[in-house]
Amino acid sequence: MGDYLTERFLRLPDGSLPHMGVKGGGDVAPYVLLSGDPGRVEKMKTWLDTAEGVGRERGYVAYTGSYRGTPVTLASTGVGAPSVAIAIEELALAGGRVFIRVGSCASIAENIPIGDVVIGTAGVRDEGVSHTYAPAIYPAIADPDVVAALRATAEAEGTPYHLGLVRSTDSFYEGERKVEIIDQWRDLRVLVFEMESSALFTVAMVRGVRSGSILVPGSNLVTGQKSTYQGQQLEEYTAGIDAAIATALGAVERLHAASEQR
Repeated sequence: MGDYLTERFLRLPDGSLPHMGVKGGGDVAPYVLLSGDPGRVEKMKTWLDTAEGVGRERGYVAYTGSYRGTPVTLASTGVGAPSVAIAIEELALAGGRVFIRVGSCASIAENIPIGDVVIGTAGVRDEGVSHTYAPAIYPAIADPDVVAALRATAEAEGTPYHLGLVRSTDSFYEGERKVEIIDQWRDLRVLVFEMESSALFTVAMVRGVRSGSILVPGSNLVTGQKSTYQGQQLEEYTAGIDAAIATALGAVERLHAASEQR
C-alpha cells in the first residue's frame, strides 16, 4: 500500500494555492469581500482606490487593494457551498481574517421585495459541505461584530435592511422552487434562500476567522417577482447590489478602524 496523501494544502509549482491562485505573504488582505459572481467582483473593484490582481485559477479571481485606507481583497467563490469553502480555506491560509459575502438570494418573505438588503444573522445548514466540518447540531452563526458593523453602516447611510435567518441549499431548483419547501421555511421565519452563507459561517467559525453575509433578492418566490432572469425590476436589483457593496465596504472600514484603536 502506498502512502496516503493527507497534506491539507497543496501548492502549484510557483507556490500559489491551487484554486484561488494566491500565495500569501501579503497578497491577501485581512478583510475579504466574497461574491459568487466574478462579474460582481469586477464591479466591486471599481469602488477601490487601488486594486491589483493576485489570483486567477479555475474560475476564481482575486484582487487586493484598499478602500479609503482599509486593505481589502475581493474574491469570487463560484456557486454553492463547496466552492465557498475552498475559497475561505485558501484565502484564510493566505492572510484573510474577516470574510463578508456580498451576494444574491431569493426572498421568501412578502415584505422583502427585489432590491432590498438582507443581513444574515445565522444560516440553516441545508447543504452538505458544512457537515464535513462540524456535526449537524453545530450552529452556523455570523460573527456578531461583523453583523454590528454591517448594521451600523447601513443605518449611517440610510439604507433600509432586514436582519434574520438565511437558508443555504445545494439545490437551486429542486431545493428552492417548490411550494412545500417555501412554505416550510417561511413558517420557520427564514427570510431568504441562497447557497453559500451557512457554509461560510460554519467554515469561518471552525477555522477561527470571522464572517458575515449581506444579500439582495433577485426574486421573491412568494409574490412571483423576478429580475435577473426575466428583466423585470432590474433597476431595483442593481440599486440593491450597489447598496450592499457600499455597506460591506463601510463595514470593513469600521472593523479596521476598531482594530487600529485596540
